[in-house]
Amino acid sequence: MISIGARITALLLRIYTYPYRKKHMSLSRTVKVDHKPYDPPKNYRHEIIDANGTAVEVLKPSNQNSAVCIVQFHGGGHTQAMNGMYRKVAERLCKLTECPVYSINYKIGNGLVFPSVHDECYSAYIALAENQLKRKEIIAIGDSFGANLMLSTCLRLRTVGIPLPKALIAISPYIDLAAIGDSYKKNCYRDPLYSLPKNQKFKEHEQFIRRKTPYCGNTSPFDSKLSPIYAEYYDFPDMLIQCGELETSASDSETLYLKAKSAGVKVELSEYGGMWHDFLYLTPFLKESKTAWKEIQQFIFNIRNRL
Repeated sequence: MISIGARITALLLRIYTYPYRKKHMSLSRTVKVDHKPYDPPKNYRHEIIDANGTAVEVLKPSNQNSAVCIVQFHGGGHTQAMNGMYRKVAERLCKLTECPVYSINYKIGNGLVFPSVHDECYSAYIALAENQLKRKEIIAIGDSFGANLMLSTCLRLRTVGIPLPKALIAISPYIDLAAIGDSYKKNCYRDPLYSLPKNQKFKEHEQFIRRKTPYCGNTSPFDSKLSPIYAEYYDFPDMLIQCGELETSASDSETLYLKAKSAGVKVELSEYGGMWHDFLYLTPFLKESKTAWKEIQQFIFNIRNRL
């Protein structure tokens, strides 16, 4: 059953996003986020390191588990840099797991096209794996477009024979840039972040609800290097997928789960009823979000105990 807090929050989100949804504006391109100087919590150490030309923010708890680390591929399309929300995510991951978190702060820009951001994240991950994290066990986490970058990086690692992370966590993955899933129609009026206003017909505005991104450039959105939903997932590590039931892109999570499972991957999918894209990041105070974070904590503990 959906909590009262989640119902109220969904309504408030729907009201807040209405001006953007009415004009079919991209939230990641238009909504301003916190870019204030970062002051880490007490007993945490924060530093910025270089990974083959890409800045990586490192957050380490004083009681860190030195054998395991987390690499974060943040979302926000290719237009949002590392920000206050993702630093809070890193803090939460540190607190729940006692693991240091390495957040890849890839370069952003409205004019970027594939494969720019994908290449940068792959290069940065390689640099981390070969240097700072050479003797560490890595668990990777990515949300939205960040999950795309994470999965694409892992597919390239597999191709060249470089070890993949020990486990993957995909939060509301945006991995089908062709956006052909059934959920875009099913949730076209239900998603509080990306739905159409009730007075706009799906057939007339389908191109907007499917959120085609200019990042594709001249690359087909069905190219598995750009849209990892079209890849195969043999030899992949354990995977946890979380998404909200109301997401227009919920089909991405569902298809990823089925493809990974058919490839023999030990994979879990948790689709939270009544919830929206990145709900545990955007609204961590909700009952459903707390449950999702506990699930991530347990997943990481299970992986760490097997190492």
